[in-house]
Amino acid sequence: MKVRGLIVIGVLLTLGCLGLYLFEPPFIRAISLKTYDFLLNQVNDAPQSGRVVIVDLDEASLDRYGQWPWSRYRVAELTDKIFEAGASVIGFDIIFAEKDRTSPSVLQQELNTEFRLDVEIQGLPEALSDFDQVFAGSLSGRNTILGCFMEPVDELATNVDLSVDEHFRGYFYTKGPGCDNKYLGQADGIAISIPVLSEAAGNNGFINTVPDMDNIVRSTPLVWAFGPKRVYSSLALEAVRMDRGVTQIGIEYDANGIAGIRLNDMVIPTDGAGRLIVNYRSSTEVEGCWRSLPWYSAEKVLSGEVGSECLSGKIVFIGTSAIGLRDLKATPLSAESAGVEVHATVVDNILAGDMLIHPRWMIIVDMAVILGVGVLLTLLITAGRSWLSFLYTVMLILLTVEVSLALLWKWHVVFVPTWPIISILLVYMVLIMIRYWQEERQKRRVRAMFGTMVSQEVLRYLEDHPERLSLSGQKTEATMFFSDVADFTTISENLAPEKLSEFLNRYLSPMTTIIMNRKGYVDKYDGDAIMAEWGVPFPIEDHAVQACLAALEQQETLDVLRPLLQRQFGYQIHVRMGINSGRVTAGNMGSERRQQFTVMGDAVNQAARLEPVNKEYETRIIIGEATYEVTKPAVETRLLDKIVVVGKTKPVQIYELLGRKGTVAPMKMDVASLYEEGLRLHWARQWDEAKEWLERVLKLAPGDCPSETLKKRIAAYQQNPPPAEWAGEYVRTVKE
Repeated sequence: MKVRGLIVIGVLLTLGCLGLYLFEPPFIRAISLKTYDFLLNQVNDAPQSGRVVIVDLDEASLDRYGQWPWSRYRVAELTDKIFEAGASVIGFDIIFAEKDRTSPSVLQQELNTEFRLDVEIQGLPEALSDFDQVFAGSLSGRNTILGCFMEPVDELATNVDLSVDEHFRGYFYTKGPGCDNKYLGQADGIAISIPVLSEAAGNNGFINTVPDMDNIVRSTPLVWAFGPKRVYSSLALEAVRMDRGVTQIGIEYDANGIAGIRLNDMVIPTDGAGRLIVNYRSSTEVEGCWRSLPWYSAEKVLSGEVGSECLSGKIVFIGTSAIGLRDLKATPLSAESAGVEVHATVVDNILAGDMLIHPRWMIIVDMAVILGVGVLLTLLITAGRSWLSFLYTVMLILLTVEVSLALLWKWHVVFVPTWPIISILLVYMVLIMIRYWQEERQKRRVRAMFGTMVSQEVLRYLEDHPERLSLSGQKTEATMFFSDVADFTTISENLAPEKLSEFLNRYLSPMTTIIMNRKGYVDKYDGDAIMAEWGVPFPIEDHAVQACLAALEQQETLDVLRPLLQRQFGYQIHVRMGINSGRVTAGNMGSERRQQFTVMGDAVNQAARLEPVNKEYETRIIIGEATYEVTKPAVETRLLDKIVVVGKTKPVQIYELLGRKGTVAPMKMDVASLYEEGLRLHWARQWDEAKEWLERVLKLAPGDCPSETLKKRIAAYQQNPPPAEWAGEYVRTVKE
């Protein structure tokens, strides 16, 4: 699969994540919730407003004043003590749903009813005969809020009994399009304090919280609908309204529901159902409950130990931590927090102005980030190495988490990076798996194609750098090598098939090893002939030098192998080699059903034609002019002749490869020098002078075939001079 295909898959995966984001499966929702909890645990603050405290009906209070419920006169005393200490508002996280059975008037009536005793309680002031009235007196005319509980239903309740709360006080107005209670939480019933207390208190506020699917309270409603016309405040919202002296609470709507709750000039951000995301405070564990705000024992308030220094100007919530009475809630920061702590924390959020916000437009941000990181990672993976892809993935995940933390810490904006991270991980895992599969398939293909043609080092290189291997055809510089065993036809005709096979294996194996060790590619075997290339299928800067050194090493090995083969098979072996460099077309060639990596071009044809030229000069290795130009710093050569290969008109110089630079015997170098001088004189038509130089060669090296060949050619030219247009460059055409 090409890069374009990977990009298409990456984009499709990203779009798939966008689709899932819009539907949000429950298990992903659960992951998002836990991710949010992690973020909040990293950046939570201590209480900010300094104006919210909790008075606790704790074990010490119950030990001193008796079990709950207390007589209402005791609750009234507690209320009076708190207001005398200068409290601004008292919110009761308690519903006083029944009359106080400890009131003298109630006791007298029960004795008369249950035991038929005509009992009178004498000497008791009329004002103390009904403890509910005593408590009502403490509530009346003060900023007091009693708790109530909304009985939730899923649909808009149209038939509700409004008489259950005869003293309803609504302080709401609505603003904006789509004003409709249907967006709020709905209730078809309400548990509320008895009428005498409801009438006396400043108002009622619901104490409901709405946990998420995992039973953790992350947000809480500020408003709740009871039927189509009544809206109740939460205990926390009503406490803030009273503290600030707000006469009316505005519910601001937009086309998608509630946009916010307005208290004069302050707007509290909520979701479409009027729920506030609670910015929980850092907390410590005390007696099994996690606490973030100041808690004071009711017993110490009643005894006067806790007074104005702790309660003056404060919004006070009365709740309980006593075992058996605890209203425990799970929050992102703790498994067990008192329910009253949630209400108190909401008030602290509103007063401090650091409520958490999840704007409506965050869905656009989420989708943009999902799309952005998915496409970005796709491009990075398709363009980079596997280890870089892993690094990019980790960096993108860390970046999204850091951005989420920064938004939450500095601007109180909730951006949960679950979906961007899912997009990143999904794109990474799928594309890496595809790339791994591609690389493995490519490696198998490379190994199948080149496993027996190149060295293990080169094979590993090709497997690890498939991008450097072009099988579709490319123009490149390379050096080609052709070799052939002299008189092999005679050998093949006289050896039995099994012997011939063994003979070839004994010869080809070491030759192949040398080519591979010199980073060459064995293109093909044609009986005893070998075709090899350097510079393809992978680049080598000194490909011509490596080819020449490989040819020299093969001849050196043949010098050792020759007597061994003669003893075993009865034949000496001599090999002719031709080498040429130039620009070629390299790639997979063949039919649809079978292909092989090879090279084509004039440089290849010329290399193939140089190998048989050795026969005419009785040389072992001939290299072309292009090879000579780039290898002369590394090897010793002899300028041998000019030839015109079949199909060409321009002659080229050819060279005999003698050995590595500085390793050729001085006598051989003298022979080369003298021969070259004679060759140039012959090109200048100075026949006699040329022959003199060649004679000097033959004295140093009797039987030197190139010199003998050139002498015969000069003698022929002396009898039949070349045409006038020859100008020293005409040579006989060398056939294949």
